[in-house]
Amino acid sequence: MMEIIISLFISGLLFGSGPCLFTCGPILISYVTGTKKNMLKGLKAYIIFSLARIAVYIILALVIFFLGKLTLERLLGGSSKYIIILGGGFIIFIGLLMVLQRFFRPCLLLGKNILEHDRKNLVMLGLIIGFLPCAPLLAILSYVGLISKSWLNSLLYSLSFGLGTFISPLLLLTVLAGAIPLFLPEKEAFYSRILSIICGCVIIFLGIQLINRAF
Repeated sequence: MMEIIISLFISGLLFGSGPCLFTCGPILISYVTGTKKNMLKGLKAYIIFSLARIAVYIILALVIFFLGKLTLERLLGGSSKYIIILGGGFIIFIGLLMVLQRFFRPCLLLGKNILEHDRKNLVMLGLIIGFLPCAPLLAILSYVGLISKSWLNSLLYSLSFGLGTFISPLLLLTVLAGAIPLFLPEKEAFYSRILSIICGCVIIFLGIQLINRAF
C-alpha cells in the first residue's frame, strides 16, 4: 500500500510540473496578477484553488471505485459539454469584470463584491479545472479507483496524487505573480488599470478557448 501511495505522489509531482502547470497556470496567474494580490494573498489563492481541485480528484476516484470506469466515462461524456460551457462562461465573466470594472460603475460594484472577496471564485476555478480532466489524468484516477480494495484506499491514493500535484512550480509562479503590483512605477493607478485589463483579456481568451472544446 505504501509503495502505491509513494508512486502516486511522484506521479502527482510529475503532473504538477507538466500538464497541470500548463492547464492551470495561465488562468490562475492571470487572475492573481489582475486582481492585484500581494505574495501572501497569491499563496492563499493557490492553496484554495488547489484544495478545490484535489477534492474533485478524490470525488472522481471514489466514483470510479463505487460505480466503475465506464459509468464515470458515461457521466462525463454526457455532461462534459455543459460543464465546459458553464465553466468557460464563468471564466469569461470573471475576465469581463476585471476589464470593465475600470469603465462602468455597475461593473465596479460587482468587481468589489466578487473579485475582492474571491474565495468562492478560486474554489469555482479549482472545481472547473478538476472536472475537466485530461486523458492521462483520467487514466490515473481510473487506476486509483480500480486498484483500491476499499473506499479508504481510494481516498488515500487520490489524496497522495493530489498532494503531489500541489507541489508544483505553479506554487512559486503564483506567489511571484502576487508580487508584480509591487514593482509598478510611480503612476501606480494607471499601470495597475492597464495590468488588470490585460490579465482580464487573457482570462476571457482562455474562457473562449475552453468553450470551443465543447464543439
